[in-house]
Amino acid sequence: GIRDVERSRGLGDVYKRQVLYRHVAPDPSVPAPPEPKLVSPFGVRLVDPDSDDTALIARWMRQPALINGWEQDWPDERWYDQLKAQVESTYSHPYLVLFRDEPVGYLEFYRAAQDSIGEKYAADPYDLGIHGAIANQAMASKGFMVMILPKLIKSFFELEPQCKRIMFDPEYQNVETRRVFEHIGCTFLGEHQMPNRRMALYTTSRTPEDVPPPLA
Repeated sequence: GIRDVERSRGLGDVYKRQVLYRHVAPDPSVPAPPEPKLVSPFGVRLVDPDSDDTALIARWMRQPALINGWEQDWPDERWYDQLKAQVESTYSHPYLVLFRDEPVGYLEFYRAAQDSIGEKYAADPYDLGIHGAIANQAMASKGFMVMILPKLIKSFFELEPQCKRIMFDPEYQNVETRRVFEHIGCTFLGEHQMPNRRMALYTTSRTPEDVPPPLA
């Protein structure tokens, strides 16, 4: 497989960049995103790619509801490579979101300035981005993301004083997800064409002054 090629040819760093396909501006001076602290019954846990986590996430991502939003209905092997590369990076870390200690969804916390979205606004090195997928459709339909996002945002701002804002980049036609960000009070920063999609950019900022200005 690809991992065998990586080991035999010594191309680990090259392949890691290919796996982390949105990691366009590495900045080793900035630490990995912190792990948020949530109060029960909510929680998060860093993904362990060498455990059953990989198969669980890959199975979730093959659900029709998540294929539409993520387009990452990959085989387990590709998900292993993606999760392993994230865990070993300081750019993006993958987490399981927990409710009463049971995994109900998948989250990625990443440095937005190092990501491809960082080219679309005046990014700060400590900006954080969040990607989220609630796999339990009954919980998703009851507004679980609306409940947990404010808790994550509050924790990140408490843990990292340097972080001025948190970014979200749903696909522009994903009306349901966009409503979540509007419901929790995010600021809309326009629609932007990316290499493989068109996205709607949102931010929630520490103070009104931290809302990024439009790029000239």
